[in-house]
Amino acid sequence: MKGNWLFAALATLSGILIGLHAPLLLVLSAHLVWIRIFLARNRPLLLLSAVFYGLGFLSGTFQTVAYDTKFHAGSARTPVRFSDYPRIDGNAIKGKAETGKETFMLTYYAGNEAELESLKQILSPGTVCMAQGELEAPEPNRNPSTFNYRTYLAHQHIRWILKADRLSACNSPPQHLHGFLKKIRHHFLLQIQKTFPEKSVPYAEALLFGEQTDFDDDVYQLYQRLGVVHLLAISGLHVQLVAGFCYYLFIRLGMTRERAAVCLLGVMPVYAVLCGMNPPVVRSAAMTMLLVLAGQKKLPIGPLDALSICFILYGLKNANIVYNIGFQLSFAVCAALLLSGPLLERFRGPLQKGLAISFISQLAALPILSYSFYAFSIVGLVANLFYVPLYTYVLLPLAALAFVSEWAPPLFSIFATCFDGLVTLSEKTGEAFDGRWSTLVTGRPPYWGLILMTGVGFYGLVAMENGKKTIRAVLPLFSVLLLLLAANRYPLFGKITFIDVGQGDSILIRLPLSRGTYLIDTGGTVQFPEPAWKKREHPFETGKDIVVPFLKSQGITTIDKLILTHSDEDHIGGATAVITSLRVKEIDISPHSWEKPLMQKVLACARQKKIPVYEMKSGNGWQNKSGVFQYLSPFDETYEGNNDSLVLYAKTGGKTWLFTGDLEQEGEEKLVAAYPDIHIDVLKAGHHGSKTSTSETLILRYHPRIAVISVGKHNRFGHPSPEVVKRLSENGVFIFRTDEDGAVQYRFFKEKGTFSTVLP
Repeated sequence: MKGNWLFAALATLSGILIGLHAPLLLVLSAHLVWIRIFLARNRPLLLLSAVFYGLGFLSGTFQTVAYDTKFHAGSARTPVRFSDYPRIDGNAIKGKAETGKETFMLTYYAGNEAELESLKQILSPGTVCMAQGELEAPEPNRNPSTFNYRTYLAHQHIRWILKADRLSACNSPPQHLHGFLKKIRHHFLLQIQKTFPEKSVPYAEALLFGEQTDFDDDVYQLYQRLGVVHLLAISGLHVQLVAGFCYYLFIRLGMTRERAAVCLLGVMPVYAVLCGMNPPVVRSAAMTMLLVLAGQKKLPIGPLDALSICFILYGLKNANIVYNIGFQLSFAVCAALLLSGPLLERFRGPLQKGLAISFISQLAALPILSYSFYAFSIVGLVANLFYVPLYTYVLLPLAALAFVSEWAPPLFSIFATCFDGLVTLSEKTGEAFDGRWSTLVTGRPPYWGLILMTGVGFYGLVAMENGKKTIRAVLPLFSVLLLLLAANRYPLFGKITFIDVGQGDSILIRLPLSRGTYLIDTGGTVQFPEPAWKKREHPFETGKDIVVPFLKSQGITTIDKLILTHSDEDHIGGATAVITSLRVKEIDISPHSWEKPLMQKVLACARQKKIPVYEMKSGNGWQNKSGVFQYLSPFDETYEGNNDSLVLYAKTGGKTWLFTGDLEQEGEEKLVAAYPDIHIDVLKAGHHGSKTSTSETLILRYHPRIAVISVGKHNRFGHPSPEVVKRLSENGVFIFRTDEDGAVQYRFFKEKGTFSTVLP
């Protein structure tokens, strides 16, 4: 079976996918491996593949069968057991908690600083508390093509979020070995936080113990754009270095090779737990153990066989792991490198071989990164040549030396200072590499696009191995990429999307054939003053966490006009994230709205990016082949708030639109008086459906057929007002609401289009 375990692994994958009810195209493409299995005419391989196919199907089916639950939405009081250390950010506590056979995602907010400090000391793996609060189903996806939290939790067998308002009677029963090792890991992480220089703390945590949560968001995103973020986790190469060092150490301690190998088999599981049991760590540790056993027992198992067996065991234990991005990247890249062994042997020099390894790794990761992050790094091919040796052979050993020398302050000071200096060098170099063209935004490709990318990528590797020139081998891949990029950049259909940003506004107008991309407002999270102990290191931010990912999922890299209707935070709070993440050609604002502090902050960011800013009012506008756009309000140069919102009239997609910002009744009356004869098909209801907006005067004059209310679910303001909803309904206006419908989208071709919502 040596060399054939790969086919058994792919057969297992095809069984798992059909058991999990994966999309039909993915299931069919995975089953193509059976053609190769039948052509091999190898009866043992066929039998083994059939067995693992059946086991994979059973594993996937078992994962998808709905299980009984004694819980239901509403109030709950139940004992819960924490399976790991919860994440504590400010006064927010979040983590997995088990009760019986079910697992919850528990959230709790400490009421005071003393309680927070007490819980930090008490909560650990195995801690049991009495939790009281509200059980809620996880939120479904509220915007198209973006991260689906409900599905993410479902893949971890979590179907409830327990929003606790009380945690009491917490105690820690005796620990098993796994929990004990987790406590040791947590102790080591705290030790790093106390002793290492502040800037280098997250790097030491990541390199030594696989902990990535303490990185500054901007720094982490920088490494993502450079395509080297994999180095901020425990990679397979790290595990191999640790395994090699341990084996060498055992030999130097006088052990025989056989005894050293046995000890290594015990070290690897412990090391995997200390590093957080992330899929890349588990994969590499398991492969190391299999290869050591194969060497001891003279088994015919090579590295590719070991990888395949690890995949089979991992998938049969937990079929949903195939949806884990770390799992996908780890196995895909490792398989690509192992399969490309003969090709890599042709490259002699370290620079050539490094470029080849980096190229193959990027090629294998391309479909996964495009689908999950909507982009891949262009500079990664070169950046990895610098960063891989730096992190693997310099920073990792320095971090380890600093960590183990904490008992000797002079030595620790030397190692920690060197480590901190190189961390600074790493960030500065990254900023130099980073630029407008450092990443290529692909958008989220359709499944047929993923299958094509994978197929032509595999063809390219085989063609290069068979002697074809690199350019000819990768030409099909470039052609597929260009096809996908062209489909994203020059869509035949136009779209107007009312993005669900919670309590705020953000509307994307995207005209067909790249004739214009306009973003009206960016949403924003209203911030309230909080004491230091409540402040979060990673606060939720609408622009960064909703608007930018949505735009990138659509393949959008350039905003032709960013229209900031007025200076309220729920309309422009996310503008800075949009400006820094995408190319913005122009910003339109209401006259003198820049006098407000938040708008000043946004425009300061615009000046840094050299983006022209224009003050617009009634009469300004533009047009192109796909539509006419005109500002109808404000009428003067004085900025007084909501009634001086930029109001945009648009004629596109066979309909007329009125985007009103937060315009209230006084402003609506001025608007109607100045423009009495226009007709409106679709009205963006002013001020989130507040009773001060969407007046009878406006409705009776413009006779809209559809109204869209952009409003947050369970918002504190009681929007939309029942009076407004009643007023619209009585006048025959069909209402879409983002709190109930999620994002609302109008997709059109020429003069015809269709409305759809994300939530049914």
